[in-house]
Amino acid sequence: MPFPLTDEQRKIVDDRGGELLVSAAAGSGKTRVLVERLLDRVTKEGIDIDRFLVITYTKAAAAELRGEDRPGAVRPAGQGPQ
Repeated sequence: MPFPLTDEQRKIVDDRGGELLVSAAAGSGKTRVLVERLLDRVTKEGIDIDRFLVITYTKAAAAELRGEDRPGAVRPAGQGPQ
């Protein structure tokens, strides 16, 4: 089970005030916050996942976004483990 979000991370996940810039040190959980924020929007608010454009600059972050670091993670239809 992943570690719990910090209070600051939870604020970012829950914020619905518009665009956000998340800037922090390597390994601080930026990608995890993005994943949690997207999952909240899709699962709790019913927003279509196809309405999001997510761009990342590292292979590790891309793998995390695809759920490759979480067994049993939800993947887009037709995409199994890579």
